[in-house]
Amino acid sequence: MTSIDILFLVDRLEAVLQNGQRVPFTHKVMIDETECYDIIDQMRLVVPEEVKAAKKLSQDRDRVQGEAEAQAERIIQDAMDQREETLAEYAIVAAAEERRVEILEDATQEAEEIKAQADRYALDVLEALSARLGTFLREVDNGIDALQPPADDGD
Repeated sequence: MTSIDILFLVDRLEAVLQNGQRVPFTHKVMIDETECYDIIDQMRLVVPEEVKAAKKLSQDRDRVQGEAEAQAERIIQDAMDQREETLAEYAIVAAAEERRVEILEDATQEAEEIKAQADRYALDVLEALSARLGTFLREVDNGIDALQPPADDGD
C-alpha cells in the first residue's frame, strides 16, 4: 500500500466527491462514506511514508549542501594558503634579488677601488724605478765618461 502515490489518493477522493449525488437546494453532496474512509485510511498510511521520504530527501540535501560548503571552504582556504605561500616565496625571491644587486654593486665598486689603488701603486713604483734608473743611468754615463780616453784632436 506504500507504493500508492498520495496524489493518486487525492485524485480518488476528488472523484468520489464529484460523483456524489447533490442534495437539492443545498451545497451538500451525498457520498459513499465507506469509500471515503477507505481512501482516508490509505492516505494515513501513505502520508507518513512520503513525509519520511521528504524528510530524508531534505536531510540528504542539507548533508550534501553542508559537504559542498565545507569543501568550498577547504578549497578557498587552500587557495588562500597557496597565495600566501606564493607571496612569501615571491618576497624571498625579491629580497634575494635585491641582495644580489647590492652585493654586485658593492663588489663592482670594491673592484674599481682595488684597481685604482693598484694603478696608483704601480705608477708610484714605476716613478720610483724611473728615478732610480735615472740615477743609475747618470752614474753609468759618468763612469763611461771617466773611463774613456781623451779624444785625439791631431789625427
